[in-house]
Amino acid sequence: MSHRLFLLILLTAFALRVIGISGASPPGIEHDEVANWLIDRSILDEGSLSIYYTRAYGHEGLFHVIQAASVALLGDNLLALRLPSAFAGLLGVAITYTLTKLLFAPERKKSGGFMALAAAGLLAVLFWPVFYSRLGLRAIWLPVFSGLSAIFWWQAWSGKRPLIPSLPYSLTLSFIIAGVMAGLGVNTYMAGRALPIFYALFILYLALFHWGKFRQKWRGILFFALAFGAVSAPLFIYLQTNPGAEFRVAEVAAPLEALKAGDVQPILANGVKIAGAFGVAGDPLWRQNVAGQPVFGPLLAILFYVGMFYTIWRWREARFAFLLLWLGTAVLPSLVTIDAPSSIRMINALVVITIFPALFIHISPKLSTVFPNLSTKTAKLALTILFSMFFLFYLGRTARDTFVMWPNGGEVLFVWQTAFRDTAVFLDENEEVTAVSLAGWSPDTMDAPSMALLLRRDDAALSHFNPQEASLILPAGQPVTIFRPTDLPFDPYWEDQLTQWGAITTTTGLAAQYAIRNTPPIQPQFPQSTLFGDEIRFLGYDLIEDSLITYWKIERVPANGRRLFVHFLDANGNVLAEDYHFDTEDPQGLWFPHWQAGDTILQRHPLPAGAQAIRLGWFDPYTCTPGPCQNLTTESGEQFSVISFQ
Repeated sequence: MSHRLFLLILLTAFALRVIGISGASPPGIEHDEVANWLIDRSILDEGSLSIYYTRAYGHEGLFHVIQAASVALLGDNLLALRLPSAFAGLLGVAITYTLTKLLFAPERKKSGGFMALAAAGLLAVLFWPVFYSRLGLRAIWLPVFSGLSAIFWWQAWSGKRPLIPSLPYSLTLSFIIAGVMAGLGVNTYMAGRALPIFYALFILYLALFHWGKFRQKWRGILFFALAFGAVSAPLFIYLQTNPGAEFRVAEVAAPLEALKAGDVQPILANGVKIAGAFGVAGDPLWRQNVAGQPVFGPLLAILFYVGMFYTIWRWREARFAFLLLWLGTAVLPSLVTIDAPSSIRMINALVVITIFPALFIHISPKLSTVFPNLSTKTAKLALTILFSMFFLFYLGRTARDTFVMWPNGGEVLFVWQTAFRDTAVFLDENEEVTAVSLAGWSPDTMDAPSMALLLRRDDAALSHFNPQEASLILPAGQPVTIFRPTDLPFDPYWEDQLTQWGAITTTTGLAAQYAIRNTPPIQPQFPQSTLFGDEIRFLGYDLIEDSLITYWKIERVPANGRRLFVHFLDANGNVLAEDYHFDTEDPQGLWFPHWQAGDTILQRHPLPAGAQAIRLGWFDPYTCTPGPCQNLTTESGEQFSVISFQ
C-alpha cells in the first residue's frame, strides 16, 4: 500500500512540476535562464568546460553540464532548459522519503514509513519546491546532491542495509559516496558552501556526544572527508586564486560586512525574518515567491514549530541533531545576505523542511500517556486524515499560486519578459509575418537570445532595438511588423512617424503590434553615402527643430556587437555634446549582432545649441577593454566621418 501511495505522490509531484512549464508558468523567460543557455551553448559549440563560469555574476560549472546535455537532446527551447530542474525536484521528493525512512523507520517501522510518506507528500505539493523545479536555474540541484550525501552518510553511520537494494552497501564505500555527493553539492550552487560548515559541526557533535560509535566509524569518516575535499577543492582553489570572479557575493553580503564591523543588528533582523518564514511571512520578492507568503499555512506551521521544539528537546540523539544542524546551516546564506528570508539561498533546507511537521507522527504514540483512551488505531486514522487533508489543500493552493497568483503578481510579467512570449506566440501562429523588428530593454545583450528560445519557428529573422535610445528599425521586406512591450513606449517622434506611415496598431497580450503595409522610401533631407566596416552605411540626416535624425542601412550582418557614437562640434571643431549609449562599467558585457541585412536604422539625437557639425562612427564594444575602443573604418580608412551641417 505504501508503495502505491508513494507512486501517487511522485505522479502528483511530476504533474505540478511539468504542466505548462514551457510558457504558461513561468510566463516567459528571464535573463538568468537565458544566461544559463548561453553558457550551455558555449559548452556544446566550443567545448568550454570549466569548474566555474564568470558570466552572469558567476556560476558553478556542474549544473551546466547537466543542462547542456538536455539542450543537446531536446534543442534550444524552454523545455530543454527547465526539464532538468523538474527532474531534480522529483528526485528531491524521493530523497526526502528515503532519508526520513533511514532516520525514523528503524525505531518504529510502520510509523517511520508513514512519516516518510507524509514528508514526501508535503514536499511534492508545497509551492517553494514546485516553484524552483519549474525554472531553468541551478539552485534546485543543490538539495539533490546534498540529500544524496545525507542518505549515504546515514546508511554508513547506521550500518543498515540500503532502502534501495541497488545502492552500495559497503560502509566505507557509502562514506566515500557521501563525500563525493557533498562535494558535487558545493559545485552546484553558491549556497552549497554551507555544506562544509554543516558536516564540520555534525562530525564535531558526534565526536563529543557519540564518541563510542564515532571511534568505530572514524576511518569511514576520514574517507568521507577526503572524498568531500577532493571533489570540492578545485572550486575553492579557483575562487581563491580568482578573487574577482564572485563580485555578486559582495553585492548581497551587507549583513555579513556589518557583522565583521561589529554591528549584529542586520544579522539579528534577518534571523527573526527567517524564523518567521515558515509560518508568518516568507520571501518578500515576487521573482522568488508569492511575495510574503510563508512556506506553511497556519496549522501546518504550528506542526513545523512543534517539530522544531521537539527536535531541540531530543538534541542528544544524532538524528535530531542532524535535522537541527542541517536546517541551521541551510539558512546561513540568507542570514548573512540581503532580502531575507531568501527562498533561493535557503534552498538546501528542502531536504529536511517537511520532516519537521511530519515529526508529529513520531510524537503521536506518546500521546497515549496523556490520553489513555486514545487507541493507536484511532490515532493513526486521525493522522492519516489530517495529512491527507494537508496534501489535498496544498495541492490546490500550489496549483492556484503556480498558474494564477504568481504569474500575475508584482514584477513577474516584466522579469519573465511576457511581452516577448506573446510576440513569439503570435509569430509562431502567423508564419506569413517575416519582416519583423522588436523593441526591448536589452537588444545588445539578452533580447535576441531570449527570442531564440521563445520562438519555435526558425525562419523569422528578428531585428532588435531599444526605443529608450530614440531608435526605430524598419526591417527589410514588405509588409513590416514592429512589436514593442506595452509598457515600453516609442520615442514620441517615431510614434508620430508610424502614424503618418499608416501603421495599424493592435495588441497581442502584452505586446503592441504596428503593421505597415507599405513603408515609405527613405529620403534623408541631407543624403550621404559612407560605409563603415563594410557593414553599416550612413544614408544621411535630417535637421528638425531640436533634433538630428540619422539614417543607416545594414549592408551585412555585423560580425559582432556594434555601437553608434555621434559627437556634436562647434565652429572650431570642439565637442559640445556626444550621444551614445554604452555601459562603461562593463564595456564588454554580452554584445550580440542584432540586426539583419537590409534593415534601416532610424535614430533621433538631441541637437545642442550652437552645433555646426557632427563626427560620427561605429565601434566594437568588445575591444574597449583595456581600450581604447576600436572604431569601424570607412571605405577611405577613416575612423569616423565628420560632416558640417548644410
